[in-house]
Amino acid sequence: MKSLDTLLKIAQRRMDELGVEATRIALAIGELEGKIVSLKAREDNEIALASKDMELASLLPAYRLRVRWQTDQIRAQVSEAASQLAEIRQRLNAAYQEKSKFEQLIEQEALRRTAERAAKEQAQLDEVAINRAGTFGK
Repeated sequence: MKSLDTLLKIAQRRMDELGVEATRIALAIGELEGKIVSLKAREDNEIALASKDMELASLLPAYRLRVRWQTDQIRAQVSEAASQLAEIRQRLNAAYQEKSKFEQLIEQEALRRTAERAAKEQAQLDEVAINRAGTFGK
């Protein structure tokens, strides 16, 4: 029984570690998506400024290409992180199933012990009853 409890604790720890890793990656994805929003807002601001200044307007196409390149790079990072997150979620699901199996085994072991204890108690009661019946019959 102790080994099952230990295995259950290990499975829970594995689930916790995977949950922490999934949260870390999800936060990183959020930060990357925030960078994209920031780049777009800065680009919109630069477009507005360039509409008022001819020198800036001539530089705008190159700037917009640079922003597009940066955005594509960040989206690639988001895609990579999302695939890592999907893989961790699969591992988390497998760890949950493993933990559930250990919980079921522990529950079955407890039921088996309860049944054994009840059978022993019944056998003792039957023996006492037989002994009493034997002493009264004499």
